[in-house]
Amino acid sequence: RDLVDVSALGQVHKLTLHCCTALVDVSDLGQVEELTLSHCTGVTDVSALGRVRKLTLTGLDIVDVSALGTVEELSLWDCSGVEDVSALGRVRELSLTNCTAVVDVSALG
Repeated sequence: RDLVDVSALGQVHKLTLHCCTALVDVSDLGQVEELTLSHCTGVTDVSALGRVRKLTLTGLDIVDVSALGTVEELSLWDCSGVEDVSALGRVRELSLTNCTAVVDVSALG
């Protein structure tokens, strides 16, 4: 069985979820301090994760990352739908790897 409901994990300090393809709603994970979501292909909305301190998103079908501007450390890997990263200028550590749609980073520095 695939993980669907993560509401009970909202108070965990550090959490890694990998290949949870049935997972869609991650809004209850906004209080997790360090969060990694890897290849959780059902997740398309990460707007509730702006309070996570260290966030790694790999292989997600996301487009809008504007709510993540207050994350301290943000790594985006293989998030090919992300085009606009202008709201991420206050992120202390930002890593964009194989985010092929991002073409303009002028607003970051």
